[in-house]
Amino acid sequence: MRLLSKLSLVLNFLISKITKKQIWKRVKQKIGNIPPIDWDHLTDRFIEPIIWVVDNFADSLGTIFVTLVWLLIKFIVGVAYWIGLSFYWNLSVELTIALVIFGHWILLNVVFHYYMALVTPPGNPPDVEQIPHIHARCKKCQSAKPPRTHHCSVCRTCILRMDHHCPWLNNCVGHFNHRYFFLFMAYVVLGMIFLYIFGAPVIIHELSLVDYSSEPIGYPVFNNGSHLLPDGVEDPPPARPRSLRRAVAVTEAILCSGILAALGALVCWHARLISRGETSIENLTNKYEREASRLEGKVFVNPHDYGSYENWRIFLGLSEGRTWWCVFFPSIHPPRGDGTSWNFKNNLTYL
Repeated sequence: MRLLSKLSLVLNFLISKITKKQIWKRVKQKIGNIPPIDWDHLTDRFIEPIIWVVDNFADSLGTIFVTLVWLLIKFIVGVAYWIGLSFYWNLSVELTIALVIFGHWILLNVVFHYYMALVTPPGNPPDVEQIPHIHARCKKCQSAKPPRTHHCSVCRTCILRMDHHCPWLNNCVGHFNHRYFFLFMAYVVLGMIFLYIFGAPVIIHELSLVDYSSEPIGYPVFNNGSHLLPDGVEDPPPARPRSLRRAVAVTEAILCSGILAALGALVCWHARLISRGETSIENLTNKYEREASRLEGKVFVNPHDYGSYENWRIFLGLSEGRTWWCVFFPSIHPPRGDGTSWNFKNNLTYL
C-alpha cells in the first residue's frame, strides 16, 4: 500500500509538471500572437480627449486658471503679512521696513507684468494690403503669414512670433506680450526665493511654539505622598491656538515649493530659448533642421540668432535710448519692430 501511494504521488507530480509545461507553452504562444504595441497610436488615443477638452473648453478653463493665479497671489501675500510681518517687526523694525520695501518691489513687478501679459494682444498680422511683400498665406484663416507667424487653434487666428498658447493667461504669448510673460515668471521665481530665505525663520518659529490649545486645561499638581496638591501656579497657562497659523504657514511653504520648481524650470528653459533667438515653436522646428543639417555634414544657422547679448536686447525692447532699468521697473514700452520683418542683422545701428 505504501508503494502504491508513493507511485501515485510520483505520477501526480509528473502530470502536474507536464500540465504546467503545456500551460506555459500555450501562454507563450498566446503572447507571441499578440501584435506589438503601437506606442504612437496609443499616445494619440490618450491625448485625443485632452485635445478635445482644450479645443472646446479653452475659454472656460482659461478664466478659471486666471482667477486661480489672482487668488494664489492674494493668499501668498496675505499670509506673508499675517504671519511674517509681525515676526520681523518684533525682531527688528529697520529690517522689517527694508523687507517690506524689497518685497513690494517684487510684488509690483509680478502684478504689473501679469496684468500686462493678460490684457496685451499678442499681435495679429495686418491686412494683406498693408504688407504686399508678404506672399505666404495661412491655410486655416487665410491671413497673411509673415515669418515666425503661426496659427493658434485655440484663438483661431494667426499670432506674430507666436511662442505658445498659455492657459494661465487665457491668451497667446506672442510678439507684443512675450516680454511681459517672461518677466512675470522671472519675478515670481525671485519672489519665491525671497519668501524661502526670509520665510524659513518664520516657519521654524511657528513649528517650535507649543500649542497649548491641544493640552488639557487645568492646574499643574504634584503628589506629596497622600494628596494631590497645586504646584503653586495661580492661573493656568492661557490657551494659544496656533494650529491654524501652522497649517497656513505649511500650506504656503508647499505652494511656494511647487511654484518655484515649476516656474524655475520654465524660466531657465525660456531664457535658453531667448539666448538662442528662438521661440518654443521654433525650438521644435529648428531641432529637425539641425538634425537634417548634421546628417548632410552642414551646420544649421538660425537666421534670427544675433548673438546672446543682442537677442536679449531685441527681446526686451532695449532700443531708442532705453536701458536695462526698463527691466527692473514696470515699463509699457513696445518690443522692437512690428513683428512682420526680422532684418535686424543688417541694421545693427537700430539695435
